[in-house]
Amino acid sequence: MKRQSVHLFVAVILALLGPLAQKGRGDFILWYDEQITVNSSHSQGILYDTSRAFIVSGGSVNNLYARDFSTANISGGSVTYIDANDSSAANISGGSVSNSLYAWNSSTVGVSGGSVNYLFARHSSTVNISGGSVNMLRSYNSSTANISGGSVSNYIAAYDSSTVNFSRGSVSNELYAGDSSTVNISGGSVNYLKPYDSSTVGISGGSVTYIDANDSSTVDISGGSINNLIARNSTTVNISDGNVRDLAAYYSSIVTLYGQNFRAGGGLYLEGERVLGTGFLIYEWMDGTRWTVIISNNEPTATILAITKPTHILTIDVDPNDVGIDTITPSVGAHDCAGRVNIDAQKFAKCPDVYVFDHWDGDVTDANSADTTVFMDSNKTITAVFVDDRQCGDECHPYPIGDLDKDCEVTFGDFALFASHWLDCTKPECD
Repeated sequence: MKRQSVHLFVAVILALLGPLAQKGRGDFILWYDEQITVNSSHSQGILYDTSRAFIVSGGSVNNLYARDFSTANISGGSVTYIDANDSSAANISGGSVSNSLYAWNSSTVGVSGGSVNYLFARHSSTVNISGGSVNMLRSYNSSTANISGGSVSNYIAAYDSSTVNFSRGSVSNELYAGDSSTVNISGGSVNYLKPYDSSTVGISGGSVTYIDANDSSTVDISGGSINNLIARNSTTVNISDGNVRDLAAYYSSIVTLYGQNFRAGGGLYLEGERVLGTGFLIYEWMDGTRWTVIISNNEPTATILAITKPTHILTIDVDPNDVGIDTITPSVGAHDCAGRVNIDAQKFAKCPDVYVFDHWDGDVTDANSADTTVFMDSNKTITAVFVDDRQCGDECHPYPIGDLDKDCEVTFGDFALFASHWLDCTKPECD
C-alpha cells in the first residue's frame, strides 16, 4: 500500500511538471559566457552578460532578446523577432528575421547575408549591412547605418540626428532623410532620394535616379550620377562634380553650379552668375571634364547660379616626416586645387626603411582608405600617416643563405635542420 502511494505521488508530480518541462525545452536563458547552438524550435531566448547563441539551419526562435554584451549569431533557420539592447550584438549571415529586428542604445547589428524584414536602429546603435537583403531600415536618434553591400528592397528612412553611409549595394525604392539627419552616398545605387526638414545629403559617387529636395535641406554633390534633381522650398544644392542630367528649381530654392567655361543654349541665358530661363547649360568641372545639364524648370523665385569655383590651397604632410617618404600623390607640400581632388598613398621602401599607409588625418572622404578624395571648399591640410612595416623576409630584409627556418638568422637551429635531413634524396633514382 505504501509503495502504491509513492507511485501515485510520483505520477501526480510528473503530471504537474510535464507542461513546465515542455515549456522549458521551448525557451532558453543564458548567463555569463554560456553558449547555445539552436537547431530546433524555441519560443523564446534571452541572452545576458557575454553569452552567445548560434541559430543554425533547422533552428527557429520566436522572440530573441540580447542584453549586456551578449551576441546572437544567425547563420540559418529563422527568428521572428530580435531585440538587441545595451552593448549587445546581432549578426545575420544567413536564415531570416521574418518580422522585426530592433537595435537599441549602443548595440550593433551586422547583416552580411540572409534576410531581415524590418530593421530599426535607435539610441546610438550601429547597423552594418554588407550583404543579404533588408526590406525596410529606419534609423533614429544618433544611430548610424553603414551600407556597403546587399540590398534594401523597400526603403531607408533617417530621422533625428542619425547618419546613413551608403558606399555599395542598392535601394530599389526610396531613401528618406528627415529632421537633422545626414546621408552620405559614395557608391551603390538609389532609386529615389528625398531629403527634407534640415537634413544634409552628400553625394560623392554612385548613382541616384531621382532626388526630390524639400524644406531647408542641403544637398552637396561632388561626384556620382543623378538622373533628375528637383529643388523645392528653401533647399540649398551645391554641385561641384559628377553628372546631373536634368535640374528643376522651385520656390525659393538655391542651386549653385561650380565649374568653368559656362555656355547657355536652348532658351537658357546667363546674366552675370545668374542662370535664367530654361534650356541647357554646357560647362566644365575644374579638372576640364565637360558636362551638360538640362534645366527643365527655373521659377523666378528660385535661384540658379553658375560660379567659376576659386582654387584653394591643399597642404599635404606625412608622418613620420624624417625618413623621406615620397609615395604620396599629390606630393608632400602645398597645391592649388578646386573641387574634388584624388589623393593616394602607397607603400614606401628605401632600405632599410619599409613603411605602409595607416590612415589620413584631416578632412578626407575615407580616412582609412589609401586611395580617397578631398573636397576643396576651403584651404585644407591633410596628413598621410605611415607605420613601420619592416619584417623578416621583406624586400629590405631578405632571408640569408642557409636560413632554413626563415627567421632571418643562420644559427645552430638551421644546422640541426640541415643535419636532420642529411643524405635525404628525392631524385627518381632514390625511389
